[in-house]
Amino acid sequence: MRELAILILAAGKGTRMPADRPKVLQPVAGEPLLAHVLRTARALGPQRILLVLGHRAEEVRAAVGSDGLEIVLQPDPRGTGEAVRLAEPLLRGFEGDVLVLYGDVPLVRPATLGELLERHALEQNAATLLSATLDDPAGYGRIVRDERGFVCGIVEQRELRPDQERIREIHSGIAVFRGHPLLAALARIRPQNRTGEYYLTDVFGLLHQTGERIGACHLRDPDEILGVNTPDQLRWAEQVHARRATQAAGCELCRLSEWSRSPAGGPDAEAAYLLGAGERICLRVSPRPFNSGHLVLFPRRHVTHATALTPEELRELGSWLQRAEGLLVRVYGCEALNVGCSSGVGEHLGVQLVPRWPGDLNFLPLVADLKLIPETPLRSWQRLREAMR
Repeated sequence: MRELAILILAAGKGTRMPADRPKVLQPVAGEPLLAHVLRTARALGPQRILLVLGHRAEEVRAAVGSDGLEIVLQPDPRGTGEAVRLAEPLLRGFEGDVLVLYGDVPLVRPATLGELLERHALEQNAATLLSATLDDPAGYGRIVRDERGFVCGIVEQRELRPDQERIREIHSGIAVFRGHPLLAALARIRPQNRTGEYYLTDVFGLLHQTGERIGACHLRDPDEILGVNTPDQLRWAEQVHARRATQAAGCELCRLSEWSRSPAGGPDAEAAYLLGAGERICLRVSPRPFNSGHLVLFPRRHVTHATALTPEELRELGSWLQRAEGLLVRVYGCEALNVGCSSGVGEHLGVQLVPRWPGDLNFLPLVADLKLIPETPLRSWQRLREAMR
């Protein structure tokens, strides 16, 4: 995968927010909006993070720190296109990808952005945007597709023609670009709209005109792209953040993941049958097994769909899957495995590994006279832990 630079746009004044602080310093869960975005950006492991500041820039920099950040100043904001153009001197000669994020969009998950970056790399696009389909798309730029279904441009809300107002697929504003095509297109954008601003979204049409491919990664949870521009939106962001925290706190696998980070483990670590953990993946014996030695692999964060895993998580999952299969063959002498995912409906994603022998059926403890090793999950945990040493 190419090197990654993340460009965070955070220069706006936020005229609809209380004036006592810059908009990107308004708090969600006790931290500034921008702090949430910076944490998400750093979780992706980029080579560079560029931060575009404008209104009360020194106050923002003092609040969130500037370690490891390259600061770009936009003293008179005239649109997202101008903000990215001001970063051009720092990006000149950069051969990697540029991911554009926003300092007032605090809820997007690292896994979502990881999926966006992976789609961008696999499809070898010049640009890949994060899209969503909304019942009420008012306020968002609409995605225009050609007769083959490929993205050919974005039309901002105020520029929509009557025949385009029915489009419900929107551009979240978040997108990743190959560096060279982005900078070439930025040099060609003009303030040809009604506001006199330079729109970054104009880049997509210019790329399409030159034959470049534009992809779209569809978002499943529209809450992730909420932009905070009003006190009501700030309150909604707070509620979404609290709901996520409650969901994770009530999840048994999330608790196991936290225990695995502590050298001492949790008070019920043995009863929970946790076998081990890598940097991003945990392994346990299922407390409700289909068969002796039934294992569960799960991420160390609350992910509900396999498609939300980052490339790094997928690689580590594959490595642990191989390790777990070898362990089951070595300890139980099983001749095959059933492998499947429990995915969706808010449940923590888990990859199930069930040992099998010829003639076996699921729910083996209920079936007599089969070749299986009858034991409790705790006994399975003890045997497998011993074999892992």
